[in-house]
Amino acid sequence: MTQKGLTTAKANRLLAQYGTNEIKEKPKATLFQVFLSQFTSLLVVLLILASIGSIFLGDLLDGVFILLIVIINGILGFIQEYKAEKAIKALKNMTVSQVRVIRDGVEQMIDSKFIVKGDIVNLNEGDKIPADCVIIEGLHFEANEASLTGESFPVGKNIHDNIFLGTIVSKGRCIAVVEKTGMNTRFGKIAYTLSEIEDNETPLQKKLTLLGKQLGILAIGSSLVVFIIGYFKNNGLIEMILTSVSLAVAAVPEGLPAVITITLALGMERMAKKRAILRKLSSIEALGGVTVIATDKTGTLTKNEMHVTKHWLNSDVKLSQIITAGIVCNNSSLVYKQDSETYDVLGDTTEGALLVFANSNKFDIEKTKGSYELLEEFAFDPTLKLMSVVTNKDGIKNIYSKGAPESILSRCVGMDSKKLIKLEMIFEEYAKQGLRVLALAQKKVKTIPKKREDAEKDLNLLGFVGISDPPRLEVKEAIKIAEVAGIKTIMITGDNELTAKTIAIQIGLIKKNEEIVTGLQFAKMTDDEVLARIDNIRIFARTSPDQKLRIVELLQQKGHVVAVTGDGVNDALAIKQSDVGVAMGITGTDVAKEASDMIITDDNYASLVTAVEEGRTIFDNIKSAIKYLVGCNFGEVAAVLLGMLFGWPLILTPLQLLYVNLVTDGLPAIALAATPKHEGIMKRNPRTNKNIFLGIDFAWFLEVGVLTAGTTLTAFWIGMKSGNIEIARAMAFTTLILVQHFILLDIRVRTRSFFKVNLFKDKFFVFAFTAPLLLQILILYIPYLEGIFKIQTISFIQLFGIVGISSILLFSSEIRKLLFRSFREAN
Repeated sequence: MTQKGLTTAKANRLLAQYGTNEIKEKPKATLFQVFLSQFTSLLVVLLILASIGSIFLGDLLDGVFILLIVIINGILGFIQEYKAEKAIKALKNMTVSQVRVIRDGVEQMIDSKFIVKGDIVNLNEGDKIPADCVIIEGLHFEANEASLTGESFPVGKNIHDNIFLGTIVSKGRCIAVVEKTGMNTRFGKIAYTLSEIEDNETPLQKKLTLLGKQLGILAIGSSLVVFIIGYFKNNGLIEMILTSVSLAVAAVPEGLPAVITITLALGMERMAKKRAILRKLSSIEALGGVTVIATDKTGTLTKNEMHVTKHWLNSDVKLSQIITAGIVCNNSSLVYKQDSETYDVLGDTTEGALLVFANSNKFDIEKTKGSYELLEEFAFDPTLKLMSVVTNKDGIKNIYSKGAPESILSRCVGMDSKKLIKLEMIFEEYAKQGLRVLALAQKKVKTIPKKREDAEKDLNLLGFVGISDPPRLEVKEAIKIAEVAGIKTIMITGDNELTAKTIAIQIGLIKKNEEIVTGLQFAKMTDDEVLARIDNIRIFARTSPDQKLRIVELLQQKGHVVAVTGDGVNDALAIKQSDVGVAMGITGTDVAKEASDMIITDDNYASLVTAVEEGRTIFDNIKSAIKYLVGCNFGEVAAVLLGMLFGWPLILTPLQLLYVNLVTDGLPAIALAATPKHEGIMKRNPRTNKNIFLGIDFAWFLEVGVLTAGTTLTAFWIGMKSGNIEIARAMAFTTLILVQHFILLDIRVRTRSFFKVNLFKDKFFVFAFTAPLLLQILILYIPYLEGIFKIQTISFIQLFGIVGISSILLFSSEIRKLLFRSFREAN
């Protein structure tokens, strides 16, 4: 490579002078604006106005402390929103785009935001163009400029033509010099925001928004009923306004959006730490419901550490000839690492293996490649499984080809049936050892062929190389985990079926009587034939990209939720079609990443299984938080409303209602959102129902709603027997707090018994559970706080009675779970 590029020192000076190569985002709301937004809802405004009215009418204590609770709620909401926004921003910064750049005469990979004017970049098919550039060397280069112009057809580009930031290399390759970066680019001038993680409202969020509105309507309706009954019973106007608005504020789960955002943000952070970066929040639901993982073999199930371990030479062919072919017909390069004295491959790792093989045989790769003038190139075609170059050295033109053995052999001269059988036995023996087999061929020509088919016929076989790529050690266990979780793993590979089968046996992917189907066989099968057999097919070998898309579509027709991995340009359609498209972070092209829902940063199948596990955890935590908020609010509204219908005085004051809302919508809900994964998360089948709640959940809402209202009203009725309404309210108030804590326990332990779960491991949950209870004891027994909350001290006998009444929720949940387990075991 003759280009030297900038020196590192000069690049650093230019970076300091002109800044990073980034499109600046639109300014977001300031922290103060975010804080003010916590007080803009109609109910909160009404509550503030009613509190001010209460102060002017002489009820200073109530008015001030209601305002105080509103402010505390606002501060908590602000903190939640700020943390969620911060987490999402951190995730955006993780989706780094890499570019091959030449500096100090050496090709290297850097973050695209650090390229500067004058940098020399190497662009290949599938890359996103990192800045506005001018082509200085190119071959069959085409760019898809749809994101800039709206024109979907690729545009041919020649030397000296401009290419633009954000567009995609759809064909060929080029060397280009950077002219403009960041906001000076064409994209920058139209302020186009390139966002790696989409902030659109997800289907789940839309469902929850609708749920929130429906609950809001019910809450406001109930509050109006309370207001009307109370007003006609000659309760004070301001008192009833405060009570009804406080009830509406307490009943509407206004903390739900923030809790959901935090759940998603925390879950995405956990996933990112485990090497899975979620690009689209909408894929969370599908991720938890995946039933089939359709995975590549190379680099995903295997280590992607490729080395030539065997080779076979045709008669009269020297080793130097096959090595030369591997160097010249090659678009990758090696970079020496001083610290480890090893080489990094820039480009395709299979091609990298050929270069490492050449290097180990004392070949000067740069000198060898530089001695051949490249006249024409026919890029690797995933359908033909072939790549060829036309070269000139000392006036002699040669064509070098490499590819799948069957593709090369069918284009070679001197291949009678006897020799073909012999050669097939050789490369099949390599494949049975799990080796990826490449054939290399060559021929001399007098003129440059205009058509690919002319260039790639009448070739002379040089030989085969067998490339080892051992399976990842952790994959075998990950496949078992997925299987227990009801997720089937299938391999879709361009490799030979024998190589694929050997690797599949080593990792426990394929079992007795399960099928392997090649691309040729698959092409001859009708959709109905495939659908009848697809659940028994474990490996699709020698497949083309369009076949991969067809496999995904047929799996979805069968009712499966499909996650698909891919790294190449041609994988983009299958990735886009799948329910969860997964791009590879190391080997993945920018096109594949753009089409994906998620990026696996270490290209590892095991990381994908972990991501599914986290997806299930996120959904479970969201559902738990919703159940808790809705269940508590439903019981609360029912208790107050039924008390009014019974003709009783208000069982809770406005301040008490708002305080209950503060301690239940805050820490406990967030504690549920942050719950670690439970041991059974990957021991159950994928969720198939698209609704958030099932029939059993609605039965649970009815159970806890009735018991919450019943226990709270019972406590109030017992308190009224003392003839003191403040004692009655103290008992109802404390019962409601306790009941909601038992609901919290019920949800946190899920289907397990409370007595068999060690919750002390989850320190945040322990704090969220105990803090409100300790505060409640202070409220009950500190005279100053009693005055604020308008209650009187209750005796220890009354307190133990409240604990007993509230415990009905705990015993109810234990009985329910016991019956559920018995039913499940019986069936």
